[in-house]
Amino acid sequence: MALKIVLSDYGYHISKKGGLLVIAKADGSKKEVSIGNISMILANLKGLSISGEALKLMLIHGVPLILLSRDKPVGKIQPMMLKSHVRLRKEQVKAQEDARGSKIAQTIILNKIFNQIKVLKRLSRGSPISVQENIEEKIQQVYSIYKDISESGIDARSWLISKEAEASRHYWEAVAGIIPKEIGFTGRKKKYENPEDPLNLSLNYLYTLLMYQVWYATELSGLDPFIGYLHEDSNRRPSLVMDIMEEFRQPVVDYPLIKHLLKHKEGKALDEEKKLIDSFRKELLQIFFETLEKNVSFMNRTAPIKAHIRLQPIRLAKYLLGYTDKYVCFDIVM
Repeated sequence: MALKIVLSDYGYHISKKGGLLVIAKADGSKKEVSIGNISMILANLKGLSISGEALKLMLIHGVPLILLSRDKPVGKIQPMMLKSHVRLRKEQVKAQEDARGSKIAQTIILNKIFNQIKVLKRLSRGSPISVQENIEEKIQQVYSIYKDISESGIDARSWLISKEAEASRHYWEAVAGIIPKEIGFTGRKKKYENPEDPLNLSLNYLYTLLMYQVWYATELSGLDPFIGYLHEDSNRRPSLVMDIMEEFRQPVVDYPLIKHLLKHKEGKALDEEKKLIDSFRKELLQIFFETLEKNVSFMNRTAPIKAHIRLQPIRLAKYLLGYTDKYVCFDIVM
């Protein structure tokens, strides 16, 4: 099994020794890893150094280096010669103007809402009766929105996004009713809203890691990460990456994270400045990458979730090129 190496501490140095990467810590300890056994390296920029030969070895073997600053990925280094397909790019743009684009957007929204319902049903199991009743009420509200989208025939992107926001509000209200009060989660808050509770901070951190997983897979497929169908095109945000990422939010981040917080609610997660502490951040990384390694059966193929993340952009490309008659979103919540 290929390793994802996470260098979250200060002062790492990466060098090359034959076909090995030598990873040395500031305290003088070292570890040698064969380049063929590495799938990705995430490294804290603070105090990081890497030799040119080590970087060349990584690029030759297609091992991306994701750089983090204060828990946030800020960049990546990867090979330039990623697969590109001229006809695919043309079809990707054309689909924004024909029925394929609106169909993809609707499929993504319906799948996300369906995954949210799955998460709520799983979280309801074993909960007190009063909590179960609240969750069931929220599930019905979310399902009503699902039916509205399915039956309305409306496929305007702005309308779909508004309905998704409405469903997500009910979803997170249900989660707030499950999460212990001491965690301090009252609703979903994104980074720019400066959340101060462990759940929101963890969600924002893990969603960013998920985005980079999907981004890399999208580039490998030959699709343009910035030409999407649900999220608006922007030079600052890869809209297609954000589209495909919607399929994996609940299976890869929401459900595993919420389960962990329910089980370990007594653990310390934040420092005095309301930031994730190092030990808890390492727990999050472990949860995230262990989830990616789980084998699931989807589209008649049993493989780790990380493999399905790689396959989904390829499946979308096949739909855009007319090799399949529909695009099916990932809908496995374990």
